[in-house]
Amino acid sequence: MIIDHNAATDFSDIIDGTESLVLRRQNNLQSVSIIAARRQSVVTQEAVPSGGAAQQADAVWHFPLPVGELAPKLGDALVDGQGGRWTILEIRELPSLGRWKCETRELSVAYGCVDRVDIERAVWGDIGSGPEIVAWVYAFTALPVKIQPEDMKVVAGSVPTVTNSRFHIILSESILLEPDDRFLAEDGTIYTLESYEQTDRIDALPIAKVLRQDV
Repeated sequence: MIIDHNAATDFSDIIDGTESLVLRRQNNLQSVSIIAARRQSVVTQEAVPSGGAAQQADAVWHFPLPVGELAPKLGDALVDGQGGRWTILEIRELPSLGRWKCETRELSVAYGCVDRVDIERAVWGDIGSGPEIVAWVYAFTALPVKIQPEDMKVVAGSVPTVTNSRFHIILSESILLEPDDRFLAEDGTIYTLESYEQTDRIDALPIAKVLRQDV
C-alpha cells in the first residue's frame, strides 16, 4: 500500500500544539499565512541592566511554508496570534521533514516598553538673524518606549545650578530620526537627542541617548 504523505501540508495533523503565524518580509509589505507552526524553547532573560524591566524573549519555531513561497530570511518577522512579533535571527531548513526551524527574538514587548513619547521635529526658518528653529511638528506620536536614567552632572559655575541628566530611551522599533529631533514624554519632560544606536541590528531594539536639562 502506498501512503501519500506530504510533510509540509500534514504538519498540523502529526504535531500537537500547533498555532497559526504570519510571516512578514523585512522592508516590504508582503506577508505569508502559516496555518500550523510549533513554538518551543521559549526563554526570557534580562537584556540590559534595568532591574528586570528590560527583558528579551527568545523562541524556536518550526513551520512549513506554503508551496511556492520564498524561504524566510534573517530579519523577517513571525507574528503570532497575540500580536507578538518574533524577529528571525537564525534559519535552518529541514528538507526531510518539509519544514523550517527558526530561532527568533521578540523585541517589542520583551524590553518593557511601557512609557509613551511623542517625537517632535524642528522646523527651521530665517526671521532676520540667521537660521533658527521657528516651530516644532510631530514626527511620531505615542511611541512605546522604555526611559532609563544614565547619569547626572552639575554644570560647573552655573547660577542658578544647572544639571545635565542623561537617559537612554529604548524604542520599540527602528525609526528614522533627524539630529534635531526631541522626545516629549507624557509628563511634559523634553529630551534632546545626542546619539542613536543599534538601528541596524535585528537582535536588539534601537537606543536613543538623550539629554534632559534641569534648572
